[in-house]
Amino acid sequence: MSLNAKPKHLRDNRFLDGTPTATDTDSDSQYDVLNIKDWRYYTLWKAGGSGTKYLYPNATGNFDSLFLMNHNLNTANATVSVEYSATGAWAGEELEALAGFTPPDDYAIIKTMTPRDAYSRIKIVTAAVTPYIGIALLGEIFTWEKYPHGNFDPNTEKIKAETNKSMAGYPLGTIVDYYEHPLNISFRRLTPSWVTNTFAAEWTHMRQLLPIAFAPDITNHPTEVYYGSLPPKFTKSMPYDPVRRSLKLTLDTIVEE
Repeated sequence: MSLNAKPKHLRDNRFLDGTPTATDTDSDSQYDVLNIKDWRYYTLWKAGGSGTKYLYPNATGNFDSLFLMNHNLNTANATVSVEYSATGAWAGEELEALAGFTPPDDYAIIKTMTPRDAYSRIKIVTAAVTPYIGIALLGEIFTWEKYPHGNFDPNTEKIKAETNKSMAGYPLGTIVDYYEHPLNISFRRLTPSWVTNTFAAEWTHMRQLLPIAFAPDITNHPTEVYYGSLPPKFTKSMPYDPVRRSLKLTLDTIVEE
């Protein structure tokens, strides 16, 4: 077990660089392949049936990680892999970047692989069940400089509910509206050069309240992957202490059920 695994997140995505295409798509227009890149987990690409399917970014570029969310690939007993090509011809010259695997469940997942700079595609093979995916990211993962400071808890959950009581104060019933899963993350002793040269590009994405796929410790806890964004009216503050810098983040993430 590695005791020094640093948090990682993925927001870089080759599917944003071109117009994604799929081997086939369900005839219902709500399942368009463009749904995999719109940052909305509840819109889906769905294949036209079972078999061997490919998702193409139709763009060349760097990638070393795959993120999938709101999928049925475990239920479908799918074998998922990533292939790459120097030319994008896909005529037998392609090679395997990520060996085939079956997700352990239907929840969010990040898989890493050897970095490549090439055309890429996701391969999905199912025997009988039609696969679908809500979000697909295929790009370069971001590694934080430090591990979260203090008592970081990746499993915090807030229950938003309404409880009615009688005139005498007795509970009459409770309606659970929804669940919140805020990640409160603190970093200390970040180097100023890392903040300026490395974190700045990630902040450009995050400050637009666009989501990231965050993995606190993908080495030791590979199934702990969270998809979320900064809350509205978030204030970024990165004070010196007195040479290094610190940062507190809150990510409003999705509770998958």
